[in-house]
Amino acid sequence: MDATLAADRGGALSAMPSTVPAALLFDLDGTLADSFAGIRLALNAALAERGVPERDLDWVRRHVGRGALELVRDAAGARVAEAALVALTARYLVLYRATFLQRTPAYPDAAAVLAFAAAGTGGRVAVVSNKDEELSRLWLRHTRLDRHVAVVVGPDTYGVRKPDPGALLPVLRGFGVAAGDALFVGDMAVDAAAGAAVGMPVVGVSADRAGAAALRAGGVAAVLDRLGELPAWLVEHGSGWRYHGAVSADGG
Repeated sequence: MDATLAADRGGALSAMPSTVPAALLFDLDGTLADSFAGIRLALNAALAERGVPERDLDWVRRHVGRGALELVRDAAGARVAEAALVALTARYLVLYRATFLQRTPAYPDAAAVLAFAAAGTGGRVAVVSNKDEELSRLWLRHTRLDRHVAVVVGPDTYGVRKPDPGALLPVLRGFGVAAGDALFVGDMAVDAAAGAAVGMPVVGVSADRAGAAALRAGGVAAVLDRLGELPAWLVEHGSGWRYHGAVSADGG
């Protein structure tokens, strides 16, 4: 793949070098989608029905990413018996489904970055989230970002969630791309762990100091303050993304 033209944030065209990843995989919540306020609203409504104190936005930011059941378990703590967590999670999801499309804006640079990724990879762009595939698809369609995304994966797609390798490996096989030739973009330690589990480099996105530290501890290639910095970072670093946080198939 020689120099490919792709739109940057300002709409200008820039030449993407052949060292760009052969495939780009993105997390959803906190990476493409500003999801936290909408999640907090539904979560606190469900907790209130059980008499559990609400959680603030910073708490939600720190705990999103491992799936709805784990989020509700962390939020409820010892106030809700383990046996009741499934029902409480189901209630949270009912409330979330009713409001999330209207309360989950895309980050300002998401469309431009996904367009850049699709142009540079020949369309090998995926969203791999710990949100159910159906909800991710609904949001991508609602924001019209689905036109840039070839594959959408949730824990219900293959029966596993990040950081399990089974969440990423089928995507790479479908694209015909080796893990070391692809790049994952995410905002949480679970995304770094998912990439490391399959030998795929990861670029983190987080303006939060604690979040950035957790990503660096996971061995990411870089931590960017915002998603819109990704195209320029890739162009500037050429093939440098390959040599941070990636391992070979034999673990070397």
